[in-house]
Amino acid sequence: MDYAYLADADLLHLVWEGGEASYPAVQELERRHFPAVRAFAAVSAAGPQAVDELAYQAWHAALRQQVDSGAVRPRALSSVLRTASGWVRGNHRVVLNPQLAAWIETNGPVMLGNTATAGFRTPSLVARAFAGLPFRSQTILWHQKVEHDDIALIAGLIGTGPEEVSVFSGAAQGELYNGYVQILREGMSDECRRYHRLVLAYAESRSSNIEVQVAPHLDRCPRCAQAVADLGGVRHECGTLLGQALLPWGGADYAVRAMNERAARENSMPGAGSPGLPGIPGAPALRALPAGSQTSEPLVPDYAELGSQGIDDRATGTGRHAALGAEGLVPRKKGRRRTELVVRGVAAAGVFAVGTALAFSFVGDSTTEEPQSKGTAPSAKAELPSPPAKSRPSPSRSDKARSTARSIAKPTSKPSKSKPEPSQPSKSRPAPPASVDNASVEWLFNKVSGSGVTPDSSDNNKDGTLFGAARPRPVNGGALAFDGQQFVGARGPLVDTSGSFTVSARVKLDRTDFSQTVVSQDATDSSAFMLQYDAGESQWEMRIPGRDSSDAEGDDADEATSASKPEAGEWTHLTGVYDDADNEVRLYVDGRLGETVSRKEDFKSEGTFAVGRALSNNEFFQGVDGTIDDVRAFGRAVSSAEAKTLARKS
Repeated sequence: MDYAYLADADLLHLVWEGGEASYPAVQELERRHFPAVRAFAAVSAAGPQAVDELAYQAWHAALRQQVDSGAVRPRALSSVLRTASGWVRGNHRVVLNPQLAAWIETNGPVMLGNTATAGFRTPSLVARAFAGLPFRSQTILWHQKVEHDDIALIAGLIGTGPEEVSVFSGAAQGELYNGYVQILREGMSDECRRYHRLVLAYAESRSSNIEVQVAPHLDRCPRCAQAVADLGGVRHECGTLLGQALLPWGGADYAVRAMNERAARENSMPGAGSPGLPGIPGAPALRALPAGSQTSEPLVPDYAELGSQGIDDRATGTGRHAALGAEGLVPRKKGRRRTELVVRGVAAAGVFAVGTALAFSFVGDSTTEEPQSKGTAPSAKAELPSPPAKSRPSPSRSDKARSTARSIAKPTSKPSKSKPEPSQPSKSRPAPPASVDNASVEWLFNKVSGSGVTPDSSDNNKDGTLFGAARPRPVNGGALAFDGQQFVGARGPLVDTSGSFTVSARVKLDRTDFSQTVVSQDATDSSAFMLQYDAGESQWEMRIPGRDSSDAEGDDADEATSASKPEAGEWTHLTGVYDDADNEVRLYVDGRLGETVSRKEDFKSEGTFAVGRALSNNEFFQGVDGTIDDVRAFGRAVSSAEAKTLARKS
């Protein structure tokens, strides 16, 4: 099934039904709508951490709402305000936009679905009329009048042809008008009933003759006076009216910005049809993926730039993992430390930017549940975990200074690097051990609970939580498939990066044209280590920065690299080791030592232990497009024999 051709309503029902089809359905909805949700969250919260967590919670709350009516985009955007309303009453208030927090406290919390509920802000008559429209009419009105999207794209969202959208558009606007009038009639006083027809006529024509008759009543009745403005807006300024009604805070600005962006797009591409949804010519531009890719990410307008950056970490191609248009690779010298940079990358603006805040507030569900069978997708409820409880605010400059100050000077008596001799092993070399004990964490990914938690097989209770608007997908054999915008994490630290430690994983990359991080642990600003694939050098690396800087790709790092060139579609077992006693960083590929480099400095990190991404400049980047299995970490340096055993066990 090609989910890119399904209507939003069909995709929603697949999500609610659960099963294997729910995963690609969520991913397609994410591709279409999540960038806008993240963009609106960017003006609703302060700092990238809070923005990402707000967007993530709002997105899942919107998908969980199982109602037959309710266009996805306005539902998800209003969910941002609904989620923010909950934050105002808790510890998250300090990270909200102060103007939004004050507005919620003055006007009351926003109710998702625009229904009148005790304790919540009463929705406007426009919002109530819109909520009563069919799914198709809601989608057409919002995307045509508010977002100013092309007819071809709107046709794809409702599952019809472009020529039918124009026909449905006039009818949808009429439905909104009639729905408003019907709600206006409800609860009218006797005086309002006497003036009802005059109010409607004046809203239509603004005739001076009618104004003389109706003005005394409008001066006494704010409800009818508002109806005159609203009904005129339905006819002439529908986009601004709907934006303000469904997003009572920030909605008018959202609508104006969308209109300006549409005008800018048309001015920059005069007469040119831009590629859009597959098979839908003329839809807004989507970043095209290279041949063989499965999906793409909508081009996020300037509105999204208020709070998000795009990954820019690949030499060629564009797609759901990144905003590519690559700057190209900068050649660099080989050595113990990097002397020049590969293309710098920062976090994805889409679902992969779940937010650094999530790194500090995971769903703490370690309850026992029936495990998923390998290769079977969890239910729809499993796709939508409960939102994290709280987030950690962005680090202050003093925090960063303390993190850097923890760096510990190391002796430099060791040589810069050494490579193993290719000769046969000595007969006196001991046999590899039967097992490698005392793991700090062991995620085998052969079980995933309904709430999106994978157990820690080491019995240290360091369970991992699956994150992403669409979570990593279990596949046959007990591994997890990642699409570049997902990760598995646990509140850290799980390894002490100021002393000896080891991390290992089995990985199969689907693509090798961009850098990807398999395992990492967050420091304050960037990853404290990265077991990664470096596309610039076409090699595996165990990379440990010398300090916690804002740039994870800076030249101040120790790198043990592989001699072999990774191939897409091939399984590889990686073991990265930091041996504090010998001041060495080692990398093993499929149990064979690849390279050893010396290390001069240590620093302690206290952030999230993550699988499937890294951290740079306090943003997520280098997401994995492929499959990962058998992740282990040890609070010590494993031996070469143990590295072989780990590879053999996987």
